[in-house]
Amino acid sequence: MELVKAIVFDIDGTLVYLPVKWNKVLEELINLGITDARSFLAIISRYHGTEIFHRINKIVEDEELKAIEKMVILDDSPTYVKKLCSKYKIGFVTMQSRNVAKKILQLLELDRCSHVVLTREEARTRIEQISKIIGILGVNPSEVLFFGDKIIDAIAAIVNGVKAVIILRGNVNLRISDTDDLEEDLEVLGIPIARDLRMAIEYAKSLKYIE
Repeated sequence: MELVKAIVFDIDGTLVYLPVKWNKVLEELINLGITDARSFLAIISRYHGTEIFHRINKIVEDEELKAIEKMVILDDSPTYVKKLCSKYKIGFVTMQSRNVAKKILQLLELDRCSHVVLTREEARTRIEQISKIIGILGVNPSEVLFFGDKIIDAIAAIVNGVKAVIILRGNVNLRISDTDDLEEDLEVLGIPIARDLRMAIEYAKSLKYIE
């Protein structure tokens, strides 16, 4: 297996936990008149590029900035990323705002590791973010390894043809129905599931993605 040339990390949920008060965010968005979507990611996707998006972005960003004060660093993540950034091009993607992403990376002392950061201002979905970051990093999709923490991250990796390891933390139920098992499906597609970042990196090494 050929080693990758670039590694992309999701930020929230993969490197840190950002305790945003999403119920409050959704309440404020409803007050703004946003009532046709039930989740934050759906709202971003639906309204991205519209006149009202900057107001949505500001409401969410205000709560994200407050949450940074109680941010939790996961798995000693800065140490792992710093070790990799001496060998590979490093990119970050997040559905947080650009201001929030910049502040988090500064707090983690990872801003110097970054070749590129893509946020919700630049792309409406994770699929679009991965597509764009491949071009910016100047590598082939097969030369990219992505670490994320959602099933949509796995889908984005598959759609864009990049390698991936997905970190699913806490209480996970992958058996979503009597006939559907997400872990089985992801295994068939070559995407392993890890419980933390250390395990995810070990999987990547065992698969000969990285040294």
